[in-house]
Amino acid sequence: MKRIFALMLALLLLCTLVSCGNRDDEDDEPTDLIVVSEKQTTTMGAYKDCYEYEIINGNEVAIIGFSSDYDLHEIKIPDKIEDCFVVEIADGAFYQCSQLTGVTVPATVKKIGSMAFAGCVQLENVSFADSAIVRLTSIGDYAFSKCVALESIELPETLTSLGAGAFYECSALELAVLPDGITEIKAMTFMGCTDLVAAASSNAASIGDYAFCGCTALETVNIPAGVLKSIGKYGFSGCKKIPVINDPEIECGEYAFS
Repeated sequence: MKRIFALMLALLLLCTLVSCGNRDDEDDEPTDLIVVSEKQTTTMGAYKDCYEYEIINGNEVAIIGFSSDYDLHEIKIPDKIEDCFVVEIADGAFYQCSQLTGVTVPATVKKIGSMAFAGCVQLENVSFADSAIVRLTSIGDYAFSKCVALESIELPETLTSLGAGAFYECSALELAVLPDGITEIKAMTFMGCTDLVAAASSNAASIGDYAFCGCTALETVNIPAGVLKSIGKYGFSGCKKIPVINDPEIECGEYAFS
């Protein structure tokens, strides 16, 4: 049986090599290869902050988990671990870390994953390290959802993608200013942000379904004339202080201002 299995494996390998060798030159384009190590941990600081991480691409770090003493405290996420730059905060990495009151994200981070800080109910502020070079371009879906104490976050100008529900039910958030690279306010981005008074965006051409639904304190959404083209269904539902838009150039979904 072992001899038969070995023969089958050899034939399969041979077929694979032949197949690879017969590919057209035009198909031999390089592809991005992410090499991931096994999960590792490092502990630092007075609160025994423990970061779980993986090495990706051979020389970069993705933070995949976090734990610490349960005393309330702020953290500065390290910009390097094992002499490798921290470039990613993975999906759910800080999910429901209720001991955190503040987070500083290093300038090396390019991506914050979906639900990365969701449910951090004591988190009051998120800032990005003061640096001449900031690399963050993407924040995933529901990344800060239900951070009910979050009062302030200044998004970097490098950001080009803000996920659906990114600030869903951040009820203490009062002001939202989106950088120029954000051309779409996605579904449920600020839904349930009951303390949100003002929002501003210079390039948002569309506002998604339920994007500001339930923002009962919202008074102003500042988007330059001619930029906004569509508002999704229930986009401003429950926002009684926002005037109804009757511009024929703007497509409004069902119950957009109900």
